[in-house]
Amino acid sequence: MSKLGRPRGLIDYESWNNIERGRRAEPPVSRLVRPKTIGLTAACVVLTATIVFSFMARTNATLSVQHDRDPLAVRLSDGSVRNAYTVKLLNKSSVAHSYTLSVSGVDAQMAIIGNESLAAIEVPPDGSEAVRVTLTAATPRKADVVFTARDESGTTVLSAKDRFVER
Repeated sequence: MSKLGRPRGLIDYESWNNIERGRRAEPPVSRLVRPKTIGLTAACVVLTATIVFSFMARTNATLSVQHDRDPLAVRLSDGSVRNAYTVKLLNKSSVAHSYTLSVSGVDAQMAIIGNESLAAIEVPPDGSEAVRVTLTAATPRKADVVFTARDESGTTVLSAKDRFVER
């Protein structure tokens, strides 16, 4: 402020108590540990712990299943019922993975469109792969269907649940 010809202390980074102490010619009191600094330190520690936990609990892959909507189910000429699903595998790691897909929860024959031999599904690094899967049940009933994708190395097992309808 002296450059502008104003008295010193008009703009200051000081508490009101220390300004009053300065007017009384008393020395200022500086405390490093105050409730505000303790609270801000605790907030930073909690935030850091949350971020570290999020990174450590992160999965390297995900599996999602979406039932095809129109039609939900198709009754075939032999009386069996076919449901179709879109299965998406997402690989979040930096190496390619191969997954073997299986189904449980309903007595049905699984077919992967474009992969009749049910070979492993190759998912590129940091990529995803979507496949269309049909389930054909000779004795249809409403039931939960659990899709399971197992990594060929055996380290990762993913699962997702959907519904088999008989309509």
